[in-house]
Amino acid sequence: MKTRYIICALASAAALTACEDYTEHHFGKDNQLWEATQVNNHNIELLDANYADLAANADNVALALAANDDSATYRELLSVAELKYFRKGISPEEYLPAMLMQLVGTSQYHCMTAGSTINVTCRVATDSLANGAAMVEATSVAAGKYLLIPEGEEQVLAGSGDVSYGYAYLSGSANFPEAVTPLGAEAYAVDEASSKWLWEFVKEDDHYLLLAPNGNYVYLDDTHNSFQYADDLGDLDDGSQAWWNATANGDGTFAITNVYNGKTILYSPQYKSAGAYAEAAEGMKGIRLYKQGTINIIIDSAPETQTVTFTLGEDGVWAAKSDYLNQALTALASTDAETIYSIYGWSAENVGSLGELTYVWSATTSYGLKASAFKNSIKWPTDAWMISPSMNLKKAKAPLFRFEEAQKYAGTPLSDYLKVYVSTNYAGRGTQASADWTEVTADLQGERSDGSTWDFYPISLDLSAYAGKENVVVAFRYISNDTYAATWEFKNVRCAEATEFETNE
Repeated sequence: MKTRYIICALASAAALTACEDYTEHHFGKDNQLWEATQVNNHNIELLDANYADLAANADNVALALAANDDSATYRELLSVAELKYFRKGISPEEYLPAMLMQLVGTSQYHCMTAGSTINVTCRVATDSLANGAAMVEATSVAAGKYLLIPEGEEQVLAGSGDVSYGYAYLSGSANFPEAVTPLGAEAYAVDEASSKWLWEFVKEDDHYLLLAPNGNYVYLDDTHNSFQYADDLGDLDDGSQAWWNATANGDGTFAITNVYNGKTILYSPQYKSAGAYAEAAEGMKGIRLYKQGTINIIIDSAPETQTVTFTLGEDGVWAAKSDYLNQALTALASTDAETIYSIYGWSAENVGSLGELTYVWSATTSYGLKASAFKNSIKWPTDAWMISPSMNLKKAKAPLFRFEEAQKYAGTPLSDYLKVYVSTNYAGRGTQASADWTEVTADLQGERSDGSTWDFYPISLDLSAYAGKENVVVAFRYISNDTYAATWEFKNVRCAEATEFETNE
């Protein structure tokens, strides 16, 4: 008892409570001498080195391996160290808690009591390579077509167009504009439509012929590292070699090696191209192979800076605040659907004719997103949808979708004119008709406006049935006719775990 008191008495006044709390944590209480009452808030920005520490953290490694998906999640975790951002399969909400003590410091970490928060700013790519689900895992490839993706890159290697020789350039290279088709964050089906990027391994005896996306065979000569291309390999000059082997390196990449001169295809980030070299120079990287098939490969989106807030609960567990969507929708005044989409990510889609209207949905700074089909004293028949950005509820447990709505001039019942839907396969703007929609108007919780005032009413929608889904959208469907053309407004949209709303109320 005396020893603990003397230790803390030597500390500065500013550190006194921290010392008390830390001592209590490690040595226990004695007659309630130590009473931890601190609620601290910390703001942390991840450094490049922190991503490597996160990937090597023993708790995180165990978490990734527990995914039981043939170590695909573990490979994604390892890639975080090199890429220095979170990927789709490795979310900051799941993998940062193991790092919080290191980030804020041991004594400060043990000081904090329920209600304390840690805000961690990090880089996140919301879409990535589907956890490597389509990646080739065998020790050698089989005959067939493959995507070649350099380790750590977001795009695929493309052939050199119609030229007779050269390096294999990264798709998007300014040197070969005909290869420019960035895959971005879109799901890209590896099928015949992607033939521009598919390299084919043609089995010949114990080796392969390599067929480039431009339709020509790839070969090397004895002296150069650049590739040569030929329609027919039957008349190669002496010293030109057309045979290749493809073997796994053990790190998810493959060595594609010329049989006779031992040169291996390696990717150089400096030149954004792949050549064949006898030895790997500094900075050169291996290449991942992905099978042709119907599996959707999602290339990493450009990482965005996000801040994730962790709150310490009464149970001593740090939990991330779970805003799957949080928008006031009052920052823009526009009637242009393109502008609304670019700022908010909400898609306006009209079914059928608008008559003489040029738009139904618009954005306002006072009332949020607003729909009206009344113009020049005429009520125009319309069917106009406003569809939310996609919400990733893969990690959700009991997500709740909330918004505030106001309306006037709708017919009765209100649910015939102002409807709400949910979809899990909406593919983006212009695809409303091809998506599957479930009407959830009857499931809205809370009193909807009777149209007697312009007051906004809080409305909730339980999305627990969609927990575990990665592409959930909510659509507001406005219907008018020549008798009723309401004005419908909604704003302050938020989707989060139901417990988050309970905490704030």
